[in-house]
Amino acid sequence: MLCLKEIILHPLTNSTTILSKLLIRTPLISCGVLFLLFMQKTTRFLLPIFVFLITACEEPVDMDIPQAETTTVAFASQSYDDTLQVYIARTRHIYDTTRYSGCDSTAKAFVVHSGIQTPLRYNGKRFIAEGLSAQPGDTISLRVTGTDNKHTFAQTAIPKSIIAHSIEITPSALLIDDVYFSRVQLSFDDPADETNYYEFSVIVTQIMDDSSSSFGYHYFRSFDPIMVSEDIMQYEPITMLFSDAMFNGSQLSIPMYYFLYFFTESLQKVIVVSELRSVTREHYHYYKTLYKFMYNQSGIWSGMTLPVFINGNVENGAGLFSLYISTRDTVVYDFK
Repeated sequence: MLCLKEIILHPLTNSTTILSKLLIRTPLISCGVLFLLFMQKTTRFLLPIFVFLITACEEPVDMDIPQAETTTVAFASQSYDDTLQVYIARTRHIYDTTRYSGCDSTAKAFVVHSGIQTPLRYNGKRFIAEGLSAQPGDTISLRVTGTDNKHTFAQTAIPKSIIAHSIEITPSALLIDDVYFSRVQLSFDDPADETNYYEFSVIVTQIMDDSSSSFGYHYFRSFDPIMVSEDIMQYEPITMLFSDAMFNGSQLSIPMYYFLYFFTESLQKVIVVSELRSVTREHYHYYKTLYKFMYNQSGIWSGMTLPVFINGNVENGAGLFSLYISTRDTVVYDFK
């Protein structure tokens, strides 16, 4: 057996001779020696490549951030029978540190309805169209003067059908994680032969001890298949958006739940005002993507959010230009 003493006594002995003796006499040691020889040759081969890659990364790379052109932003989402108000602004570069001025008072814009142009006038907050009289089914166009012949354009068709609806309220009808939700049952008749889009909202006024507080509720819940298929509740929307893809031309009754912020013995009366809007397709898609975008902002600092493209109908710009028709229903219930 070849031992350490034999190796020490023969310092000039060729290492290959010693290794050959080890390989022959001890099979277990031979495997380890072969591995060491392999690693030694591999290291000599990989080390230069590794050093080359490290030094290559040391070269500085200059990146130029392009000076993006400003984009016109136009927004109008309101009832068709109110005075038209349009918010017009312009985007700015990410490194622009000037104070944001909000609505661009220097913008030039007008609307076209039934072939008649109506200029928009800036009233200090919005651009308004005075004397515009539109009806359900009418088409209205918005045009904003731009630079380099890149004018901003948008067009909307007011929905035709005025939907009458009714609601029934059941206070504290559902308990989820020690939180009480009141139930609102929405009922209406959906017109047939066309695709319709809806938006539903609830405003609750709570009267207690001769004082009142009003809230626009956004903690909606619904287990109805129509609402579940919209894939929107997980984004905590402040309104409920849905289409008639599953019930076109039918009489509908949808249960929903909203969170009652407080419930005390001093609560005397609750007034629930609901609004059902018949909206455009652009309105429907815009707000669904907007709610998703707003919800995702909560994870932007942790790097867990994904970019969301917000759908709109403004050409050569961004935003939404849409008018809707709506009906309201009011329910009052006492706690005395």
